[in-house]
Amino acid sequence: MNTTKLILILAIAFLLAGVGGAGWMANHFWSKSSHSPDAGSREGEPPDGYDSGKEGVVCTGYVDLEHGIRSLAPLRPGRVAAILANENEHVKAGTPILQLDDEDAKLLIEAAESAMTAAQIQVEEACKLEEQQRARLAQQQAALAAAGFRLDAARQMLRHKENQLKDKLVPDEEVKATRAEVKALEQQERAEQEKRAELKTFDPALAVRKAKAKLESARIQRNQARRQLDECTLKAPTAGTVQHIAVGVGDIVTANPMQPIRGTGVSPIVRFHPDEPLLVRAEVDQEFADRVQVGQPAVIRDDARSGVSWRGKVQRVAGWYEHHRPATQDPAAFTDVRTVECLLSIDPGQPPLRLGQRMRVMIGRVPSTEGN
Repeated sequence: MNTTKLILILAIAFLLAGVGGAGWMANHFWSKSSHSPDAGSREGEPPDGYDSGKEGVVCTGYVDLEHGIRSLAPLRPGRVAAILANENEHVKAGTPILQLDDEDAKLLIEAAESAMTAAQIQVEEACKLEEQQRARLAQQQAALAAAGFRLDAARQMLRHKENQLKDKLVPDEEVKATRAEVKALEQQERAEQEKRAELKTFDPALAVRKAKAKLESARIQRNQARRQLDECTLKAPTAGTVQHIAVGVGDIVTANPMQPIRGTGVSPIVRFHPDEPLLVRAEVDQEFADRVQVGQPAVIRDDARSGVSWRGKVQRVAGWYEHHRPATQDPAAFTDVRTVECLLSIDPGQPPLRLGQRMRVMIGRVPSTEGN
């Protein structure tokens, strides 16, 4: 019995010692982790010795341009005839990047040039109408006068024959024939008067204006054809770097900047990086948005590697909130978090950055980066 009691007492003592030791260790490590700079360090909270009590904030961002990368595409659909620039090549404004087949555009120019030549001839002809109008009016006036003379002669002859009919010198049928001739000449004179009135309604100036309007329309069509020919060449809008060309010779492109690419889904036809300063586009959680102000200093670090950092400052803070953009497609990731977008300029004289580079941003009072 004494041995059994001794063993039981020792077991109870070891059990109490184990429970006490476990509690001490749990309390020790819990306290240490709660004060660790990395504990609870999620997006929007300060890590690595960063003092949140000094109104700073830590967030993530990525390198971008103020208005984003340019997606270039021809303004008209067609087949790619030539690639005129290389990827990662720096080009001047107006430098050709790719060329579409332009045979149809050249034919349109030829047709427009022919139409313009015909319109120019019509203008020259219309300018002569005023002189022709004066000649026609003079001719019609002469014809009207001649008809009047013939009518007067016929009336005199009718009166003479009517006098002869009284004396029984001519038959009645001859007088009737002369009367019919007088009526015919009266109708002829009236027709000549109508012709003269019709000629007076024609305005040569209107014909000239009409011909000139056709000439202007043909000139516009020619300019449109030339523009279509020019649009067959995709040119750099400004000086910059051609980042990526997603098509090759023989590919069919549309006027949509996003081109279906075989095996890669949808991609911009040409990705173009204009000569503009890079900046960092950061997302700050709504909880910490009031800590960020324009002009605040910032330390920016590569999110995938340590030891490299950049200095910058807050350039602009958005005046609205938007949904947080999760970095992964994890369905468990929080997507209902509201964030405010901040643009951070990069101080000059620092290592180069790349577009799309994911960064860790510390805004406000930031730790020293000396030795990084």
